[in-house]
Amino acid sequence: MEPNFDAFQLMGEIALGIIGFSAILIGLSRSSDGFSDPDNFRIQLLTYSAFGAMFGSIVPFAVFGDKNFEFAWLVCFWIMSLYWAIGLIIFPRRMIHLRRLGHEDIFPIKLYLFQTGILSTIFILSLLMITSNFYEPSQIYITCLVLYLIQSSVAFIRTLFFRVH
Repeated sequence: MEPNFDAFQLMGEIALGIIGFSAILIGLSRSSDGFSDPDNFRIQLLTYSAFGAMFGSIVPFAVFGDKNFEFAWLVCFWIMSLYWAIGLIIFPRRMIHLRRLGHEDIFPIKLYLFQTGILSTIFILSLLMITSNFYEPSQIYITCLVLYLIQSSVAFIRTLFFRVH
C-alpha cells in the first residue's frame, strides 16, 4: 500500500510546531528559578513525543524510494516500535517515581494510565504491523503519529497549566 505523504508532511509540521513550544519551555527552565522535577519530566516527555512524531513523519520519505512498499512499511514500524520501547522503559517508571516523591496531584493515576496507554498503544500497533500484514498500514502509521501528537500536547498543556508550587 502506497504511503500518504501529504499526511506525513502535515504531522511533521505540527510536530515541529510543538517542538518549537517545547524549546521555549526548555529556555524558561534554564532561568534562575528553573523548573521542578515534575515540570522537567513533562518537558522531557513532551520533547520525546514531539520528536517521535517529527522523525516518524520523516522516515517514510526516506524508506519508500525503491517502491518496495512491504519492506518499507516494515522498516517504518520497526523504527517506531523501537523508539516507543525506549519510551516505555523510561517514562512510566519516572512518573511512578515522581508520584512516590509526593507529586500525586501533578501525576494522578488517571493521567498515568492515559499517558502510559498512549505509549503502549503505539508500541502494540507497531508490533502488530510488524508481525501481521494489515490492509491499511498507512492509516495505522498515521494513527500512531496522531497518538504521538496527543501525547506531546497533553504534556505541553499540563506543563503550562499544572505547575508545582
